[in-house]
Amino acid sequence: MKKAITAFLFLSFSVCLYAQTLSWDISFLRGRTQESAPISQIIRMQTGETFEFSITPNASAFCYIVFYDSQRKVFVLHNEPLAANAEKIFGPFQLEAPAGTETIYVIMSLQRQANLERLIQAYNNNTSATAQANSLYREVVNLQNSVSRLGEPVSSYIPSGGTTRSAVPRQVTRFSGKDLYVRAISIRH
Repeated sequence: MKKAITAFLFLSFSVCLYAQTLSWDISFLRGRTQESAPISQIIRMQTGETFEFSITPNASAFCYIVFYDSQRKVFVLHNEPLAANAEKIFGPFQLEAPAGTETIYVIMSLQRQANLERLIQAYNNNTSATAQANSLYREVVNLQNSVSRLGEPVSSYIPSGGTTRSAVPRQVTRFSGKDLYVRAISIRH
């Protein structure tokens, strides 16, 4: 009887773990006023303005953030796991000349992305090498394309309280229902 109960509990735990999907929130704040901006469309800003964003996963997750600037340069902003229910703030960042489109790729996953991590490590070892930067960028785009074939991730906009820096209410975008997301945030200045 004890073996049957143990086996049932183990099987139930395994099924729940396998069926787990990731939910996470992202908030994008721009300018001195920390005004919320929806990430579902191109965010228009001025050169010299600042922005920041925060991410809060509902479960521990792997988070990779790659920045592709208007000069086609690649920067790795984050390459570490995030703890469940812990808000992580990125920034503030300032938009620099030349004007153009900057893209932030946020990759959230329940599973480690080994190939992406390998390419980030190669890039970090030699950030001036164009080949490593191009390989990293291609991998991010390939991940985005593979996730997009599965359909647009479910997202909803949620009014949230102000930040500790500002009492201005902010909008948060919540994603849920998948175990891998690649979200591009475009900023035009």
